[in-house]
Amino acid sequence: MESPSLQMRVPSPTVQPRIPSSVFEGLFVRGLDPNSELRRALEAEGYDPKCPEVDYPVQVWKRCVALARDLIYGQLSDADAYRILGRKLTEGFANTLVGRVAAVALPMIGAARVVERLPRYLAMMGRPDLEVQLVTVGERARRVIIPDVHNRPEFIAGALEVALERAHVQPIISVEERSHLGFRLLIRW
Repeated sequence: MESPSLQMRVPSPTVQPRIPSSVFEGLFVRGLDPNSELRRALEAEGYDPKCPEVDYPVQVWKRCVALARDLIYGQLSDADAYRILGRKLTEGFANTLVGRVAAVALPMIGAARVVERLPRYLAMMGRPDLEVQLVTVGERARRVIIPDVHNRPEFIAGALEVALERAHVQPIISVEERSHLGFRLLIRW
């Protein structure tokens, strides 16, 4: 069977997503516990962890994630650094008020339903604009096409790994394809 390719509808470029402050808190306050250098750099890019706004333009998010990548994981490859940052996001977000609500269900619903709820989780993270496509590859595998041009596929893979680990499985997530339209992941457990 041929894998679905990245032929997808891309959200309108005129409407830029806004990322809730709870997502920033999840990564930059609870996930990373920023040192003074990172905190100053985040503030310079528009995010003050001590005085958060309700939400932020996706461009602020991208700049802040890139800063964390460079300042904390500069010695790692992009793939490794972004995967770790994705893991830190889910770990930290699960400790926010909003994240605790979502995280409590993960062990009870199982891996397949965690993956099937990915569009809902992405919407909670400020990305209701993404039309995620899920393809069942077997009982314990899904192919996921995500038209996200703002996050690295390894970042999303790392975030999903933690969510699936909380559902009591050992996931293997690989990036199968990437393009200017988004990316395709293969998720196995």
